[in-house]
Amino acid sequence: MLAEAQIKEKVAAKKVLIIGWNVEAVSLYDLIISVPALGYEVIGFIKPEGYVKDKYYKNIPVLGDVDNLSLLMRNYDIDEVLIVLSKAEKEHLSSIISICTRNKMQYRIISETYEDQYSHVIYDIVRDILTKQEFGIRRIVDFVGSVILLILLLPILVVVAIAIKIDSKGPVIYSQQRYGKDGRIFPVYKFRSMVQDAEKGSGPAWARKKDPRVTKIGFIMRKLRIDELPQLFNILRGDMSFIGPRPERPFFADMFKKKIPFYMNRLKAKPGITGLAQVTVGYDETIEDVKEKVARDIEYIKNASSWSINFIIIRKTIKTILMAEGQ
Repeated sequence: MLAEAQIKEKVAAKKVLIIGWNVEAVSLYDLIISVPALGYEVIGFIKPEGYVKDKYYKNIPVLGDVDNLSLLMRNYDIDEVLIVLSKAEKEHLSSIISICTRNKMQYRIISETYEDQYSHVIYDIVRDILTKQEFGIRRIVDFVGSVILLILLLPILVVVAIAIKIDSKGPVIYSQQRYGKDGRIFPVYKFRSMVQDAEKGSGPAWARKKDPRVTKIGFIMRKLRIDELPQLFNILRGDMSFIGPRPERPFFADMFKKKIPFYMNRLKAKPGITGLAQVTVGYDETIEDVKEKVARDIEYIKNASSWSINFIIIRKTIKTILMAEGQ
């Protein structure tokens, strides 16, 4: 009977790759083999760069590097990858996550070598955030809610549009390319709150407090978050949800992902008009603010199916609007 149980356990084991070639990586392997109940069968290690053949740790080979990771995952029928990078290797994290995402591969970030502010983040983020039923309900709520709000707010939308046109030259509504779920780029719509061609001389730039580019009407809209109302059309189209991580411009996202290891994890959820990061951190003005927002976004993604956290975010958003706490 014991032999039969061991065979079943062997068959049921997940085939995994350990990405990393360092003390932490081999320590993880030792832990895995010491606790068979974890259900992992380590097929090999991935050395992020500078792969050399005939490297082993306790008869487990180094199979390759990041460049042939996709091929190795397919050839060895891998079920999951465990990412445990040293500080010297962490620059490869964004590429590894992108490869896993493209291949629909489950992954866990095990390393404890990242910045202290991420110590509270649980790294084994579930790939399927919402069940199909929950996703269906959320989509219905988004669609019906956006239709109702567009009808109810139509007079306000018209007044705002006229005020923008009178206040300054330029279009009433403008669009920007933003990253959506799973890295899909889409146009996000906003009421124009800045002067026309605000970035013509500077290129892409963060908005800041007392930004001279903001128009008089734009200042009021930002205080009340009215400039975001056209994104109801994004929700209607299915690009966005009411609640989720804010969609970021590719220019800034590509910059942040090089500095913030878990930044691209935000793309596992559909972006939202409001979110946990927005109601707890506010506007970002420094890279540290962005890091804190990423932590809050990941926290929300792990609890996205909880109606209580969604209700809290909506309540805080309404309070922000009524108190004119935007900027």
